[in-house]
Amino acid sequence: MDTGSRYTPALHRAGAALGVVAAALLLPLSTAATTAATTAAGQAAPQLSIAIDNGRTSARVGDTLTYVVTVRNLGTTDTVGLVVSQSMPTGLTFGSADPPATTRTGGVGWVSDLVAGGEATFRSTATVSDTPADLLRLASVACAATSADGPPVVCATHSDQLPAGATAEAARTTDPAVSTAGRRWYLAGGGALVVAAGVALLVRRRVTVRRTPG
Repeated sequence: MDTGSRYTPALHRAGAALGVVAAALLLPLSTAATTAATTAAGQAAPQLSIAIDNGRTSARVGDTLTYVVTVRNLGTTDTVGLVVSQSMPTGLTFGSADPPATTRTGGVGWVSDLVAGGEATFRSTATVSDTPADLLRLASVACAATSADGPPVVCATHSDQLPAGATAEAARTTDPAVSTAGRRWYLAGGGALVVAAGVALLVRRRVTVRRTPG
């Protein structure tokens, strides 16, 4: 059922969420996150966990990636109207979603009810398009929020190594002289992805999101 609810993430409320994303994004594989924080209104936020994975650790131009986002309600209270979003950063071209999702510049989104102790799964496909020659990893971030205009309650990320990343890793392994400098650039590249993915996910845009049964 299409509720016509508005999905308008607020960039200025997203600082805390970007901190979660930053910590996760520097890891090479998929990560999951759990929260028991409070909402912007000071109310106890639902106890949620979220994970994103595509079953891979590397990718190159032309590959089609299938992402699975899993959100679990670890609390004892049902969550109504949970907003789930996934970023599609530069280098990923959206293909399809199951359940159907609303697409926007830089990502896709769903709205779902989630019973206490229950879980919901969202799938999407994306094709790797041309990426900058010096981009080391390609990351997608998934977040869950309790309202359309509130900050994310919990986020997780999955990243795949690109050919440039494999080349850089090989150079660090075989040439000790560039190991330290290479690691510094590798982390700097991860930090840049944090900013790009966070902004793409949380930029203020008005779109209609479909409700998905929990």
